[in-house]
Amino acid sequence: MMKLDPMRTKASFILSVVALVQVLLLGFSLGFLVLKLRTIRSDLTRLEREEQGFLNQLGESEGDLYRTAILLRDNIILDGPPQQRARQELTDLLDKMSDRSVEGPPWLSPEMRKAMKAVGTAKHEYLMGARTVISWKEEDRHKLGPQFLVRQLAPMREKFVETARESAGLVRSLRRDRNVATVQSIDGLQTQAIRILGGAAVLGLCLFAFAVWRFNRYEKERDVHMRNLHQAEEGLRALSLRLVESQELERKIVSRELHDEVGQILTALRVQIGQIEPAGAESKSHLSQASELAERSLRSVREMARGLRPAMLDDLGLAPALKWLGRDVSKNSVLDVDVRIEGEFAGLDEQRRTCLYRVVQEALTNCVKHSGAMSARVLLHENPGEVVLTVEDGGVGFTSTNGSGIGLLGMRERVEELGGEFAVVSSPGSGTVVRANLPKVEKS
Repeated sequence: MMKLDPMRTKASFILSVVALVQVLLLGFSLGFLVLKLRTIRSDLTRLEREEQGFLNQLGESEGDLYRTAILLRDNIILDGPPQQRARQELTDLLDKMSDRSVEGPPWLSPEMRKAMKAVGTAKHEYLMGARTVISWKEEDRHKLGPQFLVRQLAPMREKFVETARESAGLVRSLRRDRNVATVQSIDGLQTQAIRILGGAAVLGLCLFAFAVWRFNRYEKERDVHMRNLHQAEEGLRALSLRLVESQELERKIVSRELHDEVGQILTALRVQIGQIEPAGAESKSHLSQASELAERSLRSVREMARGLRPAMLDDLGLAPALKWLGRDVSKNSVLDVDVRIEGEFAGLDEQRRTCLYRVVQEALTNCVKHSGAMSARVLLHENPGEVVLTVEDGGVGFTSTNGSGIGLLGMRERVEELGGEFAVVSSPGSGTVVRANLPKVEKS
């Protein structure tokens, strides 16, 4: 499992870099497209504003031209105050037209600039002719005016109108060409956007395929490691079970040796000491002390033998052994143990009998050492498919962080190795409950 962490870190880093590059490319490309569209829009707005301004100038000039033609006519055919008003208005209009020239936008082509120059020339000629009419005397105005309007000013006006309209037509033609170019630019941007999105999609698919490949590889490696780990755990569990069995076998052998060999030797020693006749008061005292030491040694050896493995667990069964254990703990400590047995338990094999006995033994030992309780209860009963053991006390209890000692771990391993379930429920001030469920298996 440790080998997978650097590989996963490396793969995650690679995927993160690729994803970051993809996001940066998309962001840069979309930003470029947005900036390009804004530039096109700004240029279109500026060009339309300049074009409309130019066309408005041409329209105003043409309108002023027609207005001068009307005022020239009134100046020639009218007399008195109306003629003077027409003359004054004509003078003011000509001055305004002279001050206001028609300026083309900076993006005009040479052909359009040539047309604009022709418009300016035609306008200047017409203004000069109109000023000539204003400078005439009374008799010349009536005599020469009508013919001058028809032969001189009318052609000048038509020439100005023609050149102005030609310039406007060139501007409109340029606008159409510009619109075509704008559409082509937008089509090009659309093509670029499609390419960018297509590239992003291809990159995303490659990233997805790479991620799927990598994670499938990790899953396979994880499965291999999990199988190896499971096999190792199974091996450790089997080894632990064999160690426990070997320990129990050694305890059984040592217990029998202590009981049969050493116990018999101490018994014989005590008998032999009892048969010795004291020669005096002093020797009688020594014999009495030797007999007492032999008796104490015999009791110690028997207690050691029962502690290693009580003979009644093998000879009489689980229930008598648990009852004897409860009496022994009650006799040698302040803990009052109540053992209740519900069932026959005749079908339990040696491993399960030993497991349940050791769980009760370890639980009662913990009660005496750590719980501070004055009483404890051991309940063993059997269900159709399992045996349920409960050991509870009314002691101080403990928190979950403090309930992971060697004794509890040993009890848990014993129970789980035989396919059972083990649980400890405890909280400060509420005592402790140890529960073990073992499936029943008929002796082979």
